[in-house]
Formats: sequence, C-alpha cells, structure tokens
Amino acid sequence: MTKEEKSSNIFGEKSFTILFSIFYIISVFYKLENIISLLIFILIACLIFFLNYGARRSFILLFIFFLGIIRANYEAIKPDILTNIYSKNVQIEGQIISNKQIVSNNRIRFFLNTKTAEIDNKTYNNLNSKILVNVDFDENLMKKISIGDFIKIKGTLVPPKNSTNPYQFDYKRYLENKDCTNVIYAPKYGFEIIKQIQKSKDLKNNWFFVLNKFEKIREQIIEKHSKNIKSPKLEILAGLVFGNETVSPDEKIKQNFKNSGLLHLLAASGLNVALIYGIWWWIASLIRFPYNLSILSGAFFVVLYTFMTGFPPSILRASIMLLFVLFGKLIDRKTSTTALVFFVGFLILLVQPKMFFDIGFQLSFMVTLGLVSCCPLVSEKFEKADKNFKEKFKNSSRFKKYLLFLFSPQNITSIVAIPLIAQLWVIPLQLHYFNNLAPLSVLANIAVVPFVGILSFIGFLSSIIATIPKISDSIVFIFDSIANPLLAILIKISEYFSSFDFSLISTIGFNVFQIFVFWALIYFLFLNFKDNFQNTKALKAFIILVLAFLLSFIRPNLFQKNLEIISFDVQNADSFLIKTPKNKYIMIDTGKKSFRGIPDSQMIMNPYFKNEGIKRLDYLIITHFDLDHCGGVLNILENFEVKNVIIKDKNTNTKNSKEIIDYLNEKNISYKVAQNNEIILKEENLELKTFKTPEASFKNQGLNQDELDNETSIITLLKYKNKNILFMGDSGIKGFSAIKDNVGKIDILKIGHHGAINVVNKEMLDKINPDYSIISSASNDLNHPHYSTINLLNEYNSKILTTKNYGFIKINLFENENNFRFYHFNSNTKKLEKVDFEKIIQLPFHKTKYFQDFIESNSKEGQN
Repeated sequence: MTKEEKSSNIFGEKSFTILFSIFYIISVFYKLENIISLLIFILIACLIFFLNYGARRSFILLFIFFLGIIRANYEAIKPDILTNIYSKNVQIEGQIISNKQIVSNNRIRFFLNTKTAEIDNKTYNNLNSKILVNVDFDENLMKKISIGDFIKIKGTLVPPKNSTNPYQFDYKRYLENKDCTNVIYAPKYGFEIIKQIQKSKDLKNNWFFVLNKFEKIREQIIEKHSKNIKSPKLEILAGLVFGNETVSPDEKIKQNFKNSGLLHLLAASGLNVALIYGIWWWIASLIRFPYNLSILSGAFFVVLYTFMTGFPPSILRASIMLLFVLFGKLIDRKTSTTALVFFVGFLILLVQPKMFFDIGFQLSFMVTLGLVSCCPLVSEKFEKADKNFKEKFKNSSRFKKYLLFLFSPQNITSIVAIPLIAQLWVIPLQLHYFNNLAPLSVLANIAVVPFVGILSFIGFLSSIIATIPKISDSIVFIFDSIANPLLAILIKISEYFSSFDFSLISTIGFNVFQIFVFWALIYFLFLNFKDNFQNTKALKAFIILVLAFLLSFIRPNLFQKNLEIISFDVQNADSFLIKTPKNKYIMIDTGKKSFRGIPDSQMIMNPYFKNEGIKRLDYLIITHFDLDHCGGVLNILENFEVKNVIIKDKNTNTKNSKEIIDYLNEKNISYKVAQNNEIILKEENLELKTFKTPEASFKNQGLNQDELDNETSIITLLKYKNKNILFMGDSGIKGFSAIKDNVGKIDILKIGHHGAINVVNKEMLDKINPDYSIISSASNDLNHPHYSTINLLNEYNSKILTTKNYGFIKINLFENENNFRFYHFNSNTKKLEKVDFEKIIQLPFHKTKYFQDFIESNSKEGQN
C-alpha cells in the first residue's frame, strides 16, 4: 500500500483494521474458555514475533484481545434472587425496556426490568432482573403500553429451559445472551399500568422516553396506513419498512414467505438502509441538490430510519457502516469496505459483546462480508462491457443517460449477483440453525428486487409524511395506492415459489468447520469466475476446498455396524429411537405437546433427525394414545417418511386417537394394530417383538380407564445377540404379568409410566433382574419416579439412568463387542459424554435427590 493510499484511507491500513477486529471478535467468542484463550494468546504472540509486526501494533493487538475477554466476562449474566425460581403465584413490578412483539400463539411479548417481586407472599425489593413477559393478547393493552412504561403484572414465573438433547434450541442460553434469567406467563387481566414514561432528569429514562415516542409514532403511522391497506398487505408493509412485529401476518403468509426464501422481507434488513439512501441520492442528483447537502440529508434519513425501526442488529450495522462511508466522503477520505465491515462489527461488540450470539447479527455481518468480497469480483468481470455501454450513450441527454445507465451491464449483473451472493452466504448459517433450505430463494429474491426497492422508499417517505397533521391523509392515500398493487405482487410471488413441493428442503446442518469452508469455497468460485477459471492458484484452492467440504460429511461410524438406542429427554413423557445394525430406524412414542401446543418432536426429535441425516422411519410404534406418548405423532408424520405405523387399537374414542387415525387414513400411510407376541422386524442376530394384552384380560381387577389404558399399552422387546432390552410403555406389574412367560433375563429395562408406583415388584424383578433401568421423567407434581420404585431397583442393584438427571441418553452395542456403551448429553458443554457408572452410588431412596424432590412436591401439595 502506497503512502498516498494510506493517507487517503479513513482507517489507515486495511489489513491491520481487519486483524485487530478479528482478534477482538475471537476473544469475545472465547470469553470463558480460559485454556483456549491462553492458546490463542500464545498463537498471537508467535505470529507477531515471526512476522516482525512492530512493537506499537503488536501491543494494540494484544490489548484488543484482552479487552474482548474482559468485556465479555464483565457482560456475563449474574444470577440474582429470581434466577431459576418456579412459582405460580408471582407479582412483579418494573419498566418495559423493549418494543412489544406479537408471537404466533396470540401473546404479547416484551422484556421487563423488574424492580420489585412478590413470590408466594414474600416480597423482594431493589431488584434489577430482566424478565421476558408473555401476556395474553389484548388489542387495547397493545395500544396502552409502550417501551419505558412502568407496569405491575401477575402470573407464573418459569426458568427458561436449557437444551438437554443434541441440536435442541437452547432457550436458556438464548435469553442469557439477552441478559434475561426468567420468563413470566400472565393472563391479560393480571396486568396493571403503574405510570407512563415521562421526561425526567434521569438520562436513561429520557432515552426510554425518546424510544417511547418513536414507538407510538410508528404505531400511529401503521394505523394511518391501515385506512388504505388491509391485512395481510398491512403487516407486510410494516415488516418491510419498520421490521415491526406489533402487527403480525397470519401463519399461512409467514409460511409462504419462509418456503420461498423471502421471510427476511418481514423484518427490515440492512438492504432497506441502502435502498432508502440510494433512492434518495438518485432523487437528490436529479433535482441537483448540493453535494454536501445531499450527503447530510441522506445521513439524517438513515439515522431517523434507525430510530423508527428500534435498532435491530442488521439495521444498526448497515446504518453505522453507511454513516462512516458518508463521513469519509464529507472529509474526502476513502474507505476500505472490507475493513469497514470488521470495524463496525468491532464497535457493536465493544458496546454489546453478547450481540455476537444474535443470529440476526451473524446473518447481517456475514452476508455483508460476502457481498463486499464477492460483488467487486463480478463487477470487475463486466467492467469493460460497462465502459463500452456508457461510452455509447455519453452524448445523450442527462435524463436519458440516467435512464439508460440503469440498464448498464454492471447494474443488470448486480440485480442478479447481489441476491445470489447474499443467499449463498446465508445458506451455511441457515442450515446450521434451522436445518432447512429454500432452493428457489435466489430466483424469488431476484423477482422481488424492483418491488422491494420502491416499497421500502415510498413506505418510509409516506411514513414521514404521515406524521404531518391535516395534509398527510391525502398524500398517504396516494402512496398507499401505489403500494397496494406492489404488495399484492409480493404476496403472489411468495405464493408461487412456495407452491413447489421442493420449495423448502429439510437437510443436515453444517458444523462450524463446514460453515467457514463453504464461505471460502464461494469466494474462490467467484474469483475463478472473474478470471475465467484461468488462475491456476485460485483453481487449485477451489478444488481443495471442494474436497475438504465433501470429506467433512463422512462420519467416523458410517461403516460401523452397531445397535443404537436413544432415550430423548422429553421430560415426563416417552420417546425412544432404535437404529439397527442394518440402519433400520424404529421410533417408540413421540413425546408430548407443551401447554402452548408445540410438540416435543418439533423442538427435539426433528432437529436430531435432520442433523443425523435420518429421513425415514421403518416403524413408528405408538404404545397408546396418552398425550405424553403420542403428542408428536402428527408432526413426525408430516416431516418424515414413515413406512409402517403400529398402534394399540383402532378405537377413536379420544381426540388424540381420532386425529392420528384420521391423518393416517387421509395420507394413506400404512398402519396396523399391534398383535401379541408378534415379530415385526428380523435381522441377523436381531429381533424386534411387540406384546399387547387385550383389556378383557384385566376384567374385574378394579382398574379405572386410565390405569387400563396404561397397562394395555404396547410392550416392545428388542433382542440383539445375547442382549435383551424391554420397553414397557406405561405398563406396570399387571401388564408384565400377562407377558412374563415370553421374556427372560433383561439387560436394560425401560421402566413403565415414568417410574410411578406399581410399575415393578419383586416377582417381576426376580424374573428379569435388569442390569440397567432407564426412567423417562422430569421434575413434576406426580411423584414420578416414586420412592418405592427407586428403592426396589436399588435393592436389585439395577443401575438407574433418568432423563431428569442425565438428559438425552444414548446406548451403543457394537458388532464385535459384548458390552453396552452408555453416553449422556452434557447440557453445559453441549457434548455427549460417557456415563461413569463408578460415580453412580446406589443409595436408599431417602438419601437421594429423588427423595428431596418427593418431599418438596408433597409439602407444596400440602400447602395448597
């Protein structure tokens, strides 16, 4: 880099700006991993030494690295009195500190800075806890409250759940990255406004006062648009212009936009900033605004737009970047776009390190990096053709030149290249986080580019005009008349691209290595495209990256023949997966539905299946139609190919059974009623058998209907070589007594009914004498597992593994081995770890944590 280039660059040396930004980002990422941080520090020291980087710059790099570690640790969430408290009798008071959102299940959601809490008649004052509030939707309530207001609310305080299964979304960590420790669910009638935010001497409150005013202005603008634009167009315009979630489109519209790869349009992105400024610059040029005034007015619009959207990460990143560029133009200094991206990332993370873990920030940052690295390569490819095109029309009138230059080779190429590059750089993060891909998204995004640009600008401009009293209505009506047909076109485009069967593909996720290799691969693809694949070094690098990328998908155990049994942690419910040595997959039960109607399968099993490349189930066994066993059946059937379904019976006397059987009939999915002592799958050294005892066998035994349903649930016996595993469903000692003559020694017993009372007795354990017992359960008010069950299993020296204590459990038995390998998912490290049975001490029940939980739950019941 020449001296002239250095002096003209607003950041000085491009490479140094990028380097210190990367060092800071790495140190933020490894905030608490002290050993890794030390290793990176040594690596940096060696790098500086061998490259002879200079004392001043070396000191800056090391200072930046340690600054990142200090900032990240300082920002680490600090538990308080409300952390991990569960109570159904809570009243809290505090200040709303975020914009309101409407979630799909008709709730209003926002963050509250809690100052006072009353829990089970005990009061806590002078708190500073950030709590996520979920309150039943009420239109009047939405209009009454805004960011900064002080409220009182009654409801149920719930600790957010962390991930206890591989690939499961970690809600606890997600909220911790937002400095939030708890969630409260409240009915709308438990809500009371204490006072509205007002101007004060407190700088923080004045900031909230400004945000409050902008939120109310935004809501008034949307209300004014609602006179001319109706649902779902109104919601799309609000999302497109403001990224606003106070009005939310229905699920069908959302799904169409998701399937077509256009979901990002419903949340304002950095593209909006560029479009708004770009169109304003074009208009200012046409009307011959002074150069500096055009820049300053454009900067004003950018800042105003950032405030109106509420500072989402993508808008914040784009706005800061653009303001730096504009500042450089005002003082006649050049900017390195790549260095600028890194520097803006550094600035944002310097203020808020936890923003690094925000998916929106990652998508925005990396897509921008992709655009600034790959778009110049495409532009350079067509630079000569563009010069010839412009030379041809250089003597045309000013207006004609403006019009024709819009269709120059570089501009036309950019219309295709920008959405193509953006979508390619989105792919790895989309697969990493969501395990799905919209293959037509590139075409869909190219199709909407002209409409999005016009809508973004006229939506923003009309929104400014909408704040002007008296004259605004007629002008807003004119703008909305233009917007209406354009919004209809967006909806039609999303519907069209969503209509294809392959519009949204579920697939395996990318790991961190694959993500970075994929990005490098895309860069070298465009570099080779620019050089017509004549650059030998770039071509070799591209080929090496392709090979490395493909080889990364080879799993070490791909060619191993082993039996694999998985117990998903679905709390007080059941869900098991069996993989045979010949890669047949059998699922036994599918977990429950949450009180919000979301099945466990959607949150737990689906991500696991997709990441492990499981696309088909050979058998799905529904032991019975209790919701904690069949709650995820429909979701599994909708998302995966299921060859055979085995059910307990065809009686549709419950809502659950009717829904499932009707769906099986409607989709022509093969299903049958389980038979007693029937072999349903046979492989070399492997046999899978079902048992089902008819209800008549338990006649005159005094069982109520629930007990009868449990005892007659399907029991499954898996035999592999000389090992036997028995899955009891919800059956207990009565169910076992009906099949006891058909089973012998059992190595692993899946305890029935979550370890409740009367699921095992001495006669049963004398017969099968299990070496290991698995209990699928969680903290609950039902006394599962029951103390008598635990004590009896301890008496027979059966090693007990519960999903409550171990989470996800995986059992392997390899072809050339005779002993099981047990693994569990560590929710802190997010890795599978070997179960150390030496540390499992088989204590009497009264000395275990089960007993403490049992006493605690009984004491709560007594108080109630």
